[in-house]
Amino acid sequence: MKTTKKFTLTGAVVIFTAALISWNHADYSTKEWSTHSWSYLHDENSLGFTEAEINSFDTDDNWNFSPESNRKQIYAEDVLIQKIPGDNNHLLMMAFFSKENFSGPIVTLNNGSGIVFRDDGTGFDKKAGDGLYTAQITADVKEFRKQAVSISVQMKKANYKPVHFIHRMMVQDPDALDSFELQKFDANQAVSLSGLNDALSSNISTTSTVTPGLSSNISTNSISTVTADAAATVSSIRQNSMFITNLNVVEDPTRTWNFCNQTGNVDGPWTFWTLMKELASKDPLLKATDAQVSTFVQNWLNTWKTTQVINADSVKSRLVNNIMGAWLTQSRNGGAPSGQLDKRFAPFKLTAIVNRFDLRDGALNGIPGSPCGEGRFVFCLIKSDCSRAASMTVIFEYGINKPATCDGQKAWAQQWVNLTNFPLGSSEYNQALQNVTDQFSLCGTNISKPNQSSLDQLRTNEIALSPNPKAWELREFVLDGNTGNLKETTVGQTVADKYNAQVVNADVQRMVDYVNTNAASISSETNVVPPTWNGEPFLGGSSRILGAPTGNPPQVYHFDGTDATSASTFIKSTSARFFFSFNNCSGCHSGEVQTNFTHVDPVFFGTPATLSGFVTGTAGSGGAIDFDNNPTNDTFKVKDAALRPASDPKIRNFNEIRRRAVDLRKIAVITCGSVLGIATQLTFEPLNSVD
Repeated sequence: MKTTKKFTLTGAVVIFTAALISWNHADYSTKEWSTHSWSYLHDENSLGFTEAEINSFDTDDNWNFSPESNRKQIYAEDVLIQKIPGDNNHLLMMAFFSKENFSGPIVTLNNGSGIVFRDDGTGFDKKAGDGLYTAQITADVKEFRKQAVSISVQMKKANYKPVHFIHRMMVQDPDALDSFELQKFDANQAVSLSGLNDALSSNISTTSTVTPGLSSNISTNSISTVTADAAATVSSIRQNSMFITNLNVVEDPTRTWNFCNQTGNVDGPWTFWTLMKELASKDPLLKATDAQVSTFVQNWLNTWKTTQVINADSVKSRLVNNIMGAWLTQSRNGGAPSGQLDKRFAPFKLTAIVNRFDLRDGALNGIPGSPCGEGRFVFCLIKSDCSRAASMTVIFEYGINKPATCDGQKAWAQQWVNLTNFPLGSSEYNQALQNVTDQFSLCGTNISKPNQSSLDQLRTNEIALSPNPKAWELREFVLDGNTGNLKETTVGQTVADKYNAQVVNADVQRMVDYVNTNAASISSETNVVPPTWNGEPFLGGSSRILGAPTGNPPQVYHFDGTDATSASTFIKSTSARFFFSFNNCSGCHSGEVQTNFTHVDPVFFGTPATLSGFVTGTAGSGGAIDFDNNPTNDTFKVKDAALRPASDPKIRNFNEIRRRAVDLRKIAVITCGSVLGIATQLTFEPLNSVD
């Protein structure tokens, strides 16, 4: 039978118990649930806890979420459906939450639906406090049954082996063939929807039909049905809709500019200068002049010239004249006014356009962002003599100003999926893609934010500006609501460099105390790293990578404390250590995922950007190691950077493009308010990562 896919630290609970519960289910005590759940966690320990950690969590008071986690969003570990005898127009839906995840009396699905799920023993809920939050939903039961049977048949015919993702890690589904327990459904027993939800993100195609004659105040009269003729496949979405590096796109002469050859469209919508112009403008009807854009860009670059103190973190100056000097000289020689940058010599090349729909609803966990995620442009620096690309990337990261509803998210997802209708890099494709990007890149796309811009943040990752000794550094900038300029800010989810030292001192003790205190929320990726911890500044003003990014652990850069010989500087949980390090920017860009500093490598004109193994599922540049030595299995396996647990270091599987593609497709094919649409909303887990 099918159990939950969400084997999170807070939600590793045995769902098979819930799936067997009929409408006249037996009462399970809290102790019985705990016994079942920890037994299951021992068997399916996907997060890499040691036996001692699991046992300690059963009694550890710190297992509860701390106030500092700022947790706001909850997600169901499983969703079950049950017939009501004699009623063909309604179903009972039960969302399961372990007590560690959520223990309030009700859950309201506010995303355009307004469905109230209760665990207070009233209404349709049979027992208060058992973790099964129940609501009656409107649905054509016979049509839903046909849908479930059709999906199950197709899954079995195709020998369907779904892969799902737990906290961005790939996991093979062990219960793929038990997609839906039809006999139990017909017997009016609760049945898990996990198998059917798996199918939504597969290449099993769906269309929408409308079942007439049902009244509903939550729009549940739409049923998604499986058909043989396909919508976009996961592979086509991966290619056309997620991480777009095709040269016919990123070097489209209608929309980009080659400053080395002085060819293309210098005012194209995807040029570095145009994007900066849109940021510098404060009114879509009165765009910034070239002189104003020059001042805006120079103000930004000048932040590297002097030491910046950000959250008490001293961010040292960098060699920004490596960019500014040559650009000003070329501008002057080209006839620009003295001291003004000429857009024709902007030394940046577009390398990728990226869809981060998967970052939707991150703000519910306290991470700045949009209900529909982000859209991004990635640029690299080109040396002024046009000899090669320099080691610097600049990423424009925009929030998507669309409605925070299921319909709003589905409509935005569909725009990206529709790109699969055109050959990648064709004129039709590029125009359709620009129609998408214009919705977040232009001034005026979000009137509530500084300069009416949708920009969430601009981030840089470089060693090209480093003085000796050379070190990669990541910085983050936001638009200042007062000045309208880009100002440097703390790096999201990333603590100051001083906290990452494998020595016994007060700083490492503070970092380890934070991780140990918040082990549960860190491991479930619901924590938000606070600006201060225990009264001291905690978030960093920049983040440097001070060691090898790839190679055999533990000789790769990662966050850790000391070993257990010093209790005050030892991170107790293997899982918490990994996720804390992984969600720090410098951890994600180095040893934790075997990434050679950049997920999109800087490249010169005429060369498609290579991507990291974390992104593609195949080892990237710089000596990255795929620990199964199999480049053909679409899975990038990475050994725990700290070699934990020591008895058998955890191997984690990654393929970000695939993860994002299946997520996008799932939302595009659901019908909002349908049985599977509601279940998808309930089980969606927002990321709290900025990468």
